[in-house]
Amino acid sequence: MIDREPALSIIENIKSQGRNALTEYESKRILSLCGIPATKEVLATSPEEAVKAAKDMGFPVVMKVVSPHILHKTEAQGVRINLRSAQEVTRAFDEILQNANRYEPNLKIDGILVQEMVMEGVETIVGTTYDETFGPTIMFGLGGIYVEVLKDVSFRIIPINLHDAEEMIHDIKGYEILRGVRGRDASDIEALMDTLIKVSSMVEQMKMIKSVDINPLFVGKKGVKAADARIILM
Repeated sequence: MIDREPALSIIENIKSQGRNALTEYESKRILSLCGIPATKEVLATSPEEAVKAAKDMGFPVVMKVVSPHILHKTEAQGVRINLRSAQEVTRAFDEILQNANRYEPNLKIDGILVQEMVMEGVETIVGTTYDETFGPTIMFGLGGIYVEVLKDVSFRIIPINLHDAEEMIHDIKGYEILRGVRGRDASDIEALMDTLIKVSSMVEQMKMIKSVDINPLFVGKKGVKAADARIILM
């Protein structure tokens, strides 16, 4: 079930600013309102807030710059992972801000996202695009190097049902990784199917969404978590 009104309010606020690209923080708020689990995170505007957030959620943490002008955080050197102490968080906060300002001086920075670091699960990717012929389509595949190197993905036209979601997962060559190999736990396929259906429903019901990119979506032995996301509006 989509909590539609709060989601539309976020989108209208973004459109009123003349933007069509949501930040990671905004994108994951939309996902959460659509019932798609995301990592625990706090948007910090000072090193002190960042340290408190990290202590509250527990180390290690990930930190990322949040700016409507930076779509590719890695290119801006705006990401730090595996931070294990208050000192590392404080240093990372300052470094990320400095790097962001070097990347594009005088840009608007909303803050630094302090996020739990997911320690287990298979990295997958879920995305949607708008095709001029077929309309909205949904894609699924293994994430990380698998999607970049092997391009092991499957596609369907939105909307999809439970059978479609199951087929999409079985279609990829890396399905055996999700089933569990060499002593690894089997991934929660049902939670993954549920997420695919919810992404499909989100795009179907909110026609102003042009594309969704959840990468990575970690699939654990119980449940899933979106660790990064980007939504683009029409």
